[in-house]
Amino acid sequence: MNDDFDHIKSLQSNKIKSTCIIISLIVILFMIMFNLSNDYFFLPNVVATPAKMPGNDNKVVILNFDDSRKSQYTNAKPILDKYGFKATFYVVCTYIGAKEGYMNWQEVETLHREGHDIASHGMHHIHLDKLPTKDIDFELSGSKKCLQDHGINAKSFAYPFGSASDNKTVINIVAKYYEMARTGNDALAFLRCDNPKVQPTQTDCRTYTDNDALTYANRYTVRAWSQDVTRNENSYGDTVMLDKFITIVNSQTKYNNDGTIRAIPIIVYHRVGETGDIYNTSLKLFEAQMKYLYENDFKVLTMADLAYNDKSNYFFVKEFQPEPMTVVKSTPNFTEVPLKGVSTTEVPLKAVSTTGSNATETMVNFTEVPLKGVSTTEVPLKAVSTTGSNATETMVNFTEVPLKGVSTTEVPLKAVSTTGSDATETMVNPIMDAFKILFGQQ
Repeated sequence: MNDDFDHIKSLQSNKIKSTCIIISLIVILFMIMFNLSNDYFFLPNVVATPAKMPGNDNKVVILNFDDSRKSQYTNAKPILDKYGFKATFYVVCTYIGAKEGYMNWQEVETLHREGHDIASHGMHHIHLDKLPTKDIDFELSGSKKCLQDHGINAKSFAYPFGSASDNKTVINIVAKYYEMARTGNDALAFLRCDNPKVQPTQTDCRTYTDNDALTYANRYTVRAWSQDVTRNENSYGDTVMLDKFITIVNSQTKYNNDGTIRAIPIIVYHRVGETGDIYNTSLKLFEAQMKYLYENDFKVLTMADLAYNDKSNYFFVKEFQPEPMTVVKSTPNFTEVPLKGVSTTEVPLKAVSTTGSNATETMVNFTEVPLKGVSTTEVPLKAVSTTGSNATETMVNFTEVPLKGVSTTEVPLKAVSTTGSDATETMVNPIMDAFKILFGQQ
């Protein structure tokens, strides 16, 4: 009687275990198909988002600050911070930390560290076209190295006093050290250098014409608007200057549409909130201008956001170029993992190592696991190893186990890892869980 009872109990136990195995296998197959159909494979918390800037795609502005005045740091920067704006600061190397009323290196480096663009305004802020060639080279190469010595790779140069941008010797030396250079004095910088009002015959930004003459606008004479010059030439007050500013920044709208940027106003400032100088913007006016940009949804960029296409001889704004969907990590523990199409393309997962005192107790290091076609091909699962003092008590070291294929293309799965002491607690490997069920370890 007891033997019959034990036999029945054994049959029931085996039936329950078989049912669990079948359910587990169904769950595994479902998860594999779901993950493959969604272009990822067992990567928790990873999402794909397009690179996109917020705001109005047709209204952009670039802010420049020349001469490295201290008031730019003490007065202008807090207002820029208030509205979340970044700017390009053209610094004069020999002024930094050595001349009263100018920034020190700690302030310049803070601007750089916080995401502002630091660029060159020369070594001594002098008229370059009045110097011998070797001194021109020193002004340009010396300021480049000066900034490099402070961890700053200056990409652009601004001509002191806006002069010498029509001098071939100066232009050629600028081109040796910088990707672009800025001068004045136009309301808009056209990214194809084809300002219809100023130079209607120019169609791109090449530096020289076919006759070896300098072009009006090119990558080394990017045009900008100095409101200080406009104010001083016309004796305008703050009210008129605010109206001029609004007119200038909105003049781009006739050229920009559907997110295609053809013209950008580049606004140049010198002193901000100082007194007794004609090249000064009052704090009240500067605040009003930044508030207008913010409330009217302008994108505020820096000169570093511009790039140049050597084949087309056009400028373009980096953020507005079409970009593919990119995989980003939702926690700081994951490295970026590019995911490709599943149906016809391999899906590589990058190999990463893990650190932390407890990480090895729960992490499994997989070698490559190829999954092949469905109806006629077997899928070998290669040997698995693990490390850690207690790992061998719970892990099984499998030799090759053939599984019938699931997908129609080969999908290599490479080793994945993460960092952080708690990261491994959230990683789930349904295949290993299924094997644990099969062998009675769960």
